[in-house]
Amino acid sequence: MSDIIQLIIGGITMGCVYSLVALGFHIIYNATGAINFAQGEQVILGGVIAVTLSDTFKLPIPVTFVLTMLLAGILGMIYERLAIHPLLGVSEIAVIMGSIAASIIFKHGIFIIWGDEEIFLSPFSAGPPVNLFGAPIIRQSFWIMGLTLASLAFLWIFFKHTIMGKAILACSNNHTGARLVGISPTRVVAYTFGLSGGLGALAGLIVAPITFAGGPMGTVMAVKGFAASILGGLSNATAVVLGGIVLGLLEFFIARFISTGYRDVIALTVLLIALVIRPEGLFVSGSER
Repeated sequence: MSDIIQLIIGGITMGCVYSLVALGFHIIYNATGAINFAQGEQVILGGVIAVTLSDTFKLPIPVTFVLTMLLAGILGMIYERLAIHPLLGVSEIAVIMGSIAASIIFKHGIFIIWGDEEIFLSPFSAGPPVNLFGAPIIRQSFWIMGLTLASLAFLWIFFKHTIMGKAILACSNNHTGARLVGISPTRVVAYTFGLSGGLGALAGLIVAPITFAGGPMGTVMAVKGFAASILGGLSNATAVVLGGIVLGLLEFFIARFISTGYRDVIALTVLLIALVIRPEGLFVSGSER
């Protein structure tokens, strides 16, 4: 029983990280109709910025948390202005190619500044694992689940009760209608890239004490986040979160009962199966397709 509990908590923990990455894909997709392939590098960026602020400048975790997301959000908006904005009127393929080019620039820029080795970030809470019904659970898992829930609550409030959030929703539903009531779709797209960059940075920040920061983490997170969004349903925020958690649980249970060697193959396998069998997503109803 303790093994099952440990697998469930571990799967949900990583599933929460995948969900945050998947939400970044979801937000950009709804705003532009394209996929942001630089999302993985924005995850790396969050991790390495957090390491610099926390371990190099010795800033406390709350300050590191806020500054990391703020800096990543600003960089996301700059990235949109330079690489995406000039291509918005061309085609969705052009936007995708722009994001791929930006991901390469991000990756090599990070390698130049921080190196290509994985970097350790200290856990948010020191101490031994917490015993939960006989299963040892690392303390960072509780931080990850708690901060993910807090982020989802923030996003719900943001989109339901703020002018900027409502403007983003209006543009995602109807660009022409939004423009007619005075909303600038191009400005809204910039906001969505900032929001997506902040979510990616949050994912990198909270998972870095477990998987380290930098190195090849960005590509892995991009693939798994994209797989989670396709598995759940790219057009629906709740669906992509559920997709991330399902993917995390699948990874941990298959790694435990079949082989750890298949763990990183699962995301691609799930992605292919989902695209073939139910491309609209497992958790999206017919009316949302």
